[in-house]
Amino acid sequence: MGEGLKKEDSAALKGIAILMMVFHHCYRTEKKFAGYEILFTPFTAENVIHLALYMKICVCIFAFVSGYGLMYGYLRNQNPDNRISDSAFVKRHLFSTCSGYWFLVVPAYLVYGVRNGFSYGKWGITLWEKIAGILTDALGLSEILGTKSVNGAWWYMGAAITFIILVPVLGQVILKMGSLTCIGLVFLLPRLLNIGFQGGRSPLSFLMALVVGMVCCKKDVFARFHSWVPFGSRYAGGFLKFVLLAALVLWGYQSYRLLPFSYCWEYQFALIPFILILFLKEYVFRIPGLKRLLGFLGKHSLNIWLVHTFVRDYLKSYLWSLKYFALVPLAILLISLVLSVVINALKKYTGYDGLIRKISRSFV
Repeated sequence: MGEGLKKEDSAALKGIAILMMVFHHCYRTEKKFAGYEILFTPFTAENVIHLALYMKICVCIFAFVSGYGLMYGYLRNQNPDNRISDSAFVKRHLFSTCSGYWFLVVPAYLVYGVRNGFSYGKWGITLWEKIAGILTDALGLSEILGTKSVNGAWWYMGAAITFIILVPVLGQVILKMGSLTCIGLVFLLPRLLNIGFQGGRSPLSFLMALVVGMVCCKKDVFARFHSWVPFGSRYAGGFLKFVLLAALVLWGYQSYRLLPFSYCWEYQFALIPFILILFLKEYVFRIPGLKRLLGFLGKHSLNIWLVHTFVRDYLKSYLWSLKYFALVPLAILLISLVLSVVINALKKYTGYDGLIRKISRSFV
């Protein structure tokens, strides 16, 4: 898998996705910056909002990378020398994924309590209702079970948990029935069951991106695309491949809002992100130093995701006083990155990381 998606590439994709996510959460609607004097030069507010809406595909990139990585581990697990049960596979990945989230849940609820006079009324009326709601959120299940969360952006934990649980099932479909069958089932079932588009916070909406990532791993798509030479010409064919893929990326951006999500959400949430990922892997990540920088952000992507909305909301007046539209998400990103470094240091020096590794090894 010399030209496949390596760990460094996955980290760089996460870095791209986290940049998109911060920008998306700043400008996806005009309400986000209403009342503040923001300079959008040389663009218009409409241009920036359109770009921010397109950057919703950050979720799809995370789902794709998860699918690719989980499938890689699942395929290795099929080897008798590495074999563990599917339940142990799921438990290990669930514990590993949730452990970083758990470390910040308690501080988040303490900060929320301090800011709100330790009133947790939005989780229920009685003490037991509040405890149940908070525990549900702490387990990452608030979006799935329809309860409140201390942070609206944390809905993706439910998706991550859902994806991990489904990987053994989807993996077996791919291995025994074929990749196209799995893709076809994921496409057809919502329509046959008449459930339709479930919205931008449902794991089901991003299931195709997960499956495409799994199929790309199984079929070694990135290596195959890299070795493909149109018309047998290394230079002319290579140039044509670049132009064609770049044109598809631009078309994806321009057409993102053309089709209604209720009609074919896999276009926006699977096909468009896949083409962008292919372009990034094949061309952009070859720019010297860029993949390393994006990979650094990617390694901190979990913590940045968990804290960036707190930074945006608690420092709102300061951030929007920066005025120029690009400086606001940049400031949020840098502050969140510093917090991530501190969080990782605390995990290390409190022994939390060591404890997590020890417990994770017990899932065999």
